[in-house]
Formats: sequence, C-alpha cells, structure tokens
Amino acid sequence: MISERQIIRVDKEVTPIHYTKRTEPELKIGADYYVCFGNNIAYPCVLKEIIEGRNRRVVITKFDNEHNSSENVVFSNEIGRTPEEAVHNTATF
Repeated sequence: MISERQIIRVDKEVTPIHYTKRTEPELKIGADYYVCFGNNIAYPCVLKEIIEGRNRRVVITKFDNEHNSSENVVFSNEIGRTPEEAVHNTATF
C-alpha cells in the first residue's frame, strides 16, 4: 500500500502521450496506482474494480491527501504504476 497518500507534482519534462499510444499496466484489484487528470499532478489511488467490455474501465479510489478520497471511473490505460507513468497516461475527458 502507498505509505503516504499525498499528491505528487511530476517534472514538467514528463508529458502526456497520445491516447492511442498508452499502455495498460498490469491490473490487480487492491493494488496501488497513480492517476493524473492534468497539470502533471499524480494522485495515489487504489484499484477497486475492473469493468470488462470493449473499452475496459476501472473503478479507483483516488486520494487527495491522507483523509480525502473519491471514487472515479477511468479507462484502464489512464492509470500508472508510477507518478510518471500516470502523467504519460493522463486521463482525457
């Protein structure tokens, strides 16, 4: 489990890649990941559920700090195992 659930600012040299070039990390329910919604800020999250289908999605619990969390649904290739990978896979709206 991620020991500190704080947001992480990733170096501006790390940039998002086009959605067609994203890669899905190995998915495991209960595992720790990071998600980025823009501005090179990575949020720690925990994978809660995998939603199978044509475009596989995942349900995550995203942490803004140790006490605030929210549940989000994103595509499975919009999370990463590291903050840098999360920025590469930045979620698109």
